Amino acid sequence: MPIAPTLILGLGGTGSKIVEKVATKVGESASTQSDRIAYTVFDTDINDLGRIRREHPEIFTVQTSTRNTVGEYLNINTNARDNWFPVNQMLNRKTLTEGAAQVRAISRLAFDTTLKGGNLDALHRAVDKLFRLDKDQEEQALRVIITSSLAGGTGSGLILSVAMYLADYLRAKYPKAKAITRGFFVQPDVFDKVIKATEERQNLQVNAYAAVRELDAFLMKGDNTLPPQYRDLAFEFPRVGADGVETVEAMPYDFCFLFDAKNSAGGSLDSFETYLDHAATCIYTQSIGPMSKKSNSREDNVLREVIKNDGRNRYAGAGASRLVYPWAHVRDYVALRWTEQVLSAQWLRFDDQFKKTLEGLAKQREKGLSPRDPDIAAEYVKAVDGAAANKNGFAKAVVAQCTVMDEDGLDSDLKRWEEYLSTLTNYVITQSASMGDSHQRNIAMDQVTPLTEDTERSRYLNAYREVKKYHDVVARRTEESAGILSYELFHADDVAVTAEKHSHRLETYLRDKDTDRFMHPVTARYFLYNTLALLKDERRRVENELTSLREYFENFERNAFDDPNTDEVETAEGILARKLTIREKLTRKPSAEMQDLQQLLLGYIPKVDSLLENAVLSEVLGEAIEYVSGIAEAFRTLFLRLDSNIRRLKGEVELQRTKYDDLSGSTTRYVLATSASLDSLAEGMPYAGGVVNIDSSLSEAIYNRVRGYYMLTDEKDDTYFEDLYRTTIQGYFRDKVMESYGNVIKIDIIEALEKEYRTLQRNLEESKVRHYVIDEIEKAKQLAKPFIEQPLGEERHPIEACAYNSGLEGEADPRRKALVSEHLRDYGGEPDDDISPHEILFYNAIYGIRARDLPKYSPARASTTLRRDAGEYFSAYYALVSGIKPSVAETKVITPHIDRRWHWISQLPDLDEENQADQLRRIHDALLLGLVHEKIFWSEVHEGLQVYRYSSDQPLDQDFIVSNGTPCDHFWEVVDALTINPVAVAEIVESIERRARAGRDLARSVTFAETDFARGLAKGVRLREVDEVIPALRGKSLTVLDVGAFYAFTVTKELYNERQVHDMVTDFLARIRYEVEQVEQDAEALPTLKGIVLDQFRAFAANIDAYSATGGRPLLQKLRRVIRPVADLFDEIGERAAADEVARLDTALRNA
Repeated sequence: MPIAPTLILGLGGTGSKIVEKVATKVGESASTQSDRIAYTVFDTDINDLGRIRREHPEIFTVQTSTRNTVGEYLNINTNARDNWFPVNQMLNRKTLTEGAAQVRAISRLAFDTTLKGGNLDALHRAVDKLFRLDKDQEEQALRVIITSSLAGGTGSGLILSVAMYLADYLRAKYPKAKAITRGFFVQPDVFDKVIKATEERQNLQVNAYAAVRELDAFLMKGDNTLPPQYRDLAFEFPRVGADGVETVEAMPYDFCFLFDAKNSAGGSLDSFETYLDHAATCIYTQSIGPMSKKSNSREDNVLREVIKNDGRNRYAGAGASRLVYPWAHVRDYVALRWTEQVLSAQWLRFDDQFKKTLEGLAKQREKGLSPRDPDIAAEYVKAVDGAAANKNGFAKAVVAQCTVMDEDGLDSDLKRWEEYLSTLTNYVITQSASMGDSHQRNIAMDQVTPLTEDTERSRYLNAYREVKKYHDVVARRTEESAGILSYELFHADDVAVTAEKHSHRLETYLRDKDTDRFMHPVTARYFLYNTLALLKDERRRVENELTSLREYFENFERNAFDDPNTDEVETAEGILARKLTIREKLTRKPSAEMQDLQQLLLGYIPKVDSLLENAVLSEVLGEAIEYVSGIAEAFRTLFLRLDSNIRRLKGEVELQRTKYDDLSGSTTRYVLATSASLDSLAEGMPYAGGVVNIDSSLSEAIYNRVRGYYMLTDEKDDTYFEDLYRTTIQGYFRDKVMESYGNVIKIDIIEALEKEYRTLQRNLEESKVRHYVIDEIEKAKQLAKPFIEQPLGEERHPIEACAYNSGLEGEADPRRKALVSEHLRDYGGEPDDDISPHEILFYNAIYGIRARDLPKYSPARASTTLRRDAGEYFSAYYALVSGIKPSVAETKVITPHIDRRWHWISQLPDLDEENQADQLRRIHDALLLGLVHEKIFWSEVHEGLQVYRYSSDQPLDQDFIVSNGTPCDHFWEVVDALTINPVAVAEIVESIERRARAGRDLARSVTFAETDFARGLAKGVRLREVDEVIPALRGKSLTVLDVGAFYAFTVTKELYNERQVHDMVTDFLARIRYEVEQVEQDAEALPTLKGIVLDQFRAFAANIDAYSATGGRPLLQKLRRVIRPVADLFDEIGERAAADEVARLDTALRNA
């Protein structure tokens, strides 16, 4: 069954790199299902996107930036400016092409602009491609994987935008389609390998917590489990083609995989690139590879757990490992060693001598001398001949390969270039004979021959005209004919040029007639340089001959027809004026003079024949010189490149030898690939050829590639010879290695493990070999531990799976079958023939995790049995957001969220309910302490306008600002103002607590009644706004319960929440208890607490009629929520009578 259509999206630089790696893995797997996968990456960097398009044309790209600045964007997108973007003057000047500068809101702004501009067509095409391939989407749901870093700005800022947009797009365009969306997000610790600055690391941690907090909220919203106070939480996009915004309701992700720097067992990887590669491996394994079907089915079972936990445990961790036998690396290593053996320094011996010659000439020039530049051809030949004369074996072999053997198989004096030139010359002469005009030649001969008996002057003239015509025809045809012949000999793009063995072709003489072996490349150069010299000599001789012939024809008419006895120069036509001599008239035979003319005309014709031969030969020799010179120069270029290749070959061999030696930080275990294993294997695979007489087919392949370089008509690429070295030379040896030892090298993964043990331990005992194989398989399983922290609380059991080629089961070997069954199949193994027999894949995943259960995201915990510090991400996040003021103009701290309000717990729930309760408790503490100590007060700012303000240790009173940006002129808005202003909360609480500590320190011993807090409670809370709203309470001192009651009465209907009122009063009572326990002895603490709370309750009860008169029964029902925490407190401390007293009032209120 084919895999489900799969869309993989990469966000930002990190996400894009991971998608590239996934695409590469799919390509390497040679999967037949690659057309069921589509890729899209989003980034601001146009250069990175351009590179991706070039290297991976299958990946669609979306650029989410232009040259505009943030300020220019905000001027267009006024909704962002006015409602959610953290407007900041420094940010306003930033261009989006520079990236998001770790400010996540910039990335959201960029996406909105991209959407508004209609520039998401690449994403649409990727989606549409999958639906075109799979028109019936009822069978398999679309699988979407969105990968990104949680840490930066670009990708992290797009996590919600892209997911929400895609869900909405699919719903609108393909309403019947189902989609399962996984997020795969890289956590900040992974970047520790590349980011060293502490402050920057903390910024990444802040972004991660913010991103996950947003995800958590919208996952709950998608599940309809978001607490009611967040019912207005929404995600908006600008309308395309219209003004305004539209709200998108969707489940952004079904599962969110968090990828950490350490796995659940504490193991880590060795580099940032390795982490990205492992992330790609996990995505490939769980979504595309052989185990994807099992992963998908098991996720369906996990959904039951998700439902039970209000959708907040959709987080997961994944890990993958591979047990790989890199047989191709073994092949390549042995091939490199063979290459090193064959490409000895002898290849460059003669080039090195030429280098020394050039160095010597350079020194002469430095002394002011002017030596002639040496000729590489002559110097090379001289070097070879000199070395051969000095009995150098390699040079002697080179010379011997160029010597023609006689009939007895002994060296003759004839060299191959001489044999070639002789054969070429004869061939050209033969071919040139057919290039003339035989018809015209015959006409000329027919005109000239009868003249031996003819005295008619006009016939002599006619005969000359015909031979001259023959000359002119030949001269005219020569160049064209020579060009055709030269093309056939030297320029035809014939791939079989070295195999044809035509006697007139140069390449025939590069092959031994008897053995059919092709010349060594060094010999080929020696041959070419000698051939070039001989060709030049021969052409000079032919040119001299042509010069003589041209002079002959140029002077022929004068020499043949001019009468030396006259002063005038007679032309051929002048012959008509010559009279017959008396002898001619009597004998009717031509005179001696005319007979001489007839002989000259008769000799003219073979001269034309000679002209034809030499002219064609000269042209062909010229082309031959160019051809041989070009190939010789191409060979020289090859050897110049080989110089660096050969010199670094030893290092390359060592690099490949040790490539897999130290991979302790990798989740891939490479088998039979360490230097010790390779050394042992290579010893058993010696190269059978020689250094001087290398394999003929290799020499021939090198020559053909060099000739191909010369024949190129396009601009010659510098990488050509590097490719020749890698592909032709090394490729040849790779093929030869497999030809000789393929059955030893290309074995399956279990055979490789067995061979590894035997190779390294020199032990053939079967039971120990089997034990080793099992042990290594078990170790590989451990490497697949999910890369996520071990969650807090009860242990999660991972989902385990593996995949392997069915051939590993070994039908003919029951022991092999039993091993695979017990250690692979029973581990959740799936045989799959799409997977290579040279590897086994392992996959582990942990599901059902809440973000708060991951130590880095967890708040501090303290109990009688456990004390745990807050996690790094939690601490970094709250250290930053605690400094954000509600007014953009006042704060220098930029929110890490993609909405400037979302760090408020009134807008977005925290990851941990207890921590959220602690934050709310802190807000209620500030409210209570501020009122009791008169730090929060209602003040007239100008006539008719009263607003709430607060004082602290700051020199000036501070205004409260409400979340909608207006002044705080109603009491219920004070809670809102404190909620959005952690700075104010901290200033109020810390100011009062400092003063309390100072008082306790001075008094040494103090009772609760002597504290400022107790005196404030006794005095009563003063809320001047109550006088206007509830006139019956005018001038009365109010209790902490009245504070809760007044909030419940004045808060708007849309914002009223019973739970919030209950929690507020509960926190007030907890603060009173805390203040009592700070100063009272243990024995006195509870009685004191009871007395104070009971006094507060009774004073509040006395005000019930006033509330009833103003708010009626609806308000009285709200007051029940106010007094319920009092009853709970009395129950907790064992004051049953007091609790009953509260219960009686509750009953009265219920029945009112």
